[in-house]
Amino acid sequence: MKLAIYGAGGLGRETLQLAQQIHASNYCWEEICFIDDINSNRQVKKYPVLKLDSITPDEFEIVIAVGEPSLRDSLLQKVLERNFTLATLVHPQAKISDDVFVGVGSIIFHGVFISCDSVIGQNVLLQPNASIGHDCFIGKNSVVSSFANFAGNVKVGERVFIGMNAVIREHTDIGDDSVISMGAAVFSDITSAVIVVGNPARIVRHNESKRVFK
Repeated sequence: MKLAIYGAGGLGRETLQLAQQIHASNYCWEEICFIDDINSNRQVKKYPVLKLDSITPDEFEIVIAVGEPSLRDSLLQKVLERNFTLATLVHPQAKISDDVFVGVGSIIFHGVFISCDSVIGQNVLLQPNASIGHDCFIGKNSVVSSFANFAGNVKVGERVFIGMNAVIREHTDIGDDSVISMGAAVFSDITSAVIVVGNPARIVRHNESKRVFK
């Protein structure tokens, strides 16, 4: 089987490094390439950049390497409609309890810690050194940035973005499509489709576009 990294930008290059580290410890793929439906026919890090329609499900599995939760969602649907298998990438040095469920298509970088009885949904991105406490749930297509820290029993909806160094209090729920800005300290439940900042975190506006990066 071959691996296609869907996204040839900065996160795509980081995902390539992760795949190489996984491959070095446990041979996984005959070949690796990038997928970019706009800027193909080039190379990134000496690896070819192709279009999705130029590869087939019997040859390639795909991992989605974009940091925008709404785009992770739309690309996931595109990949599944074409019957591709999702690759799940977990760094060999991530610390994950044996009873944690990790959904297919998720990317878990080095230094991530996930405590007992937590659930990581489909196509979730956990960036380096994120810490997830016991009994947490992270909904599909969500992104947790580096050094974010969840206490126990945190529930995160779908397509949520958690910024760097954000901290989430125990027994806190965060609704779909919300953005927790970097460094925010969340002490109470956050409704869906809002942007919060500060310590303590406060809502500054609704996330009408349901996007993080403009």
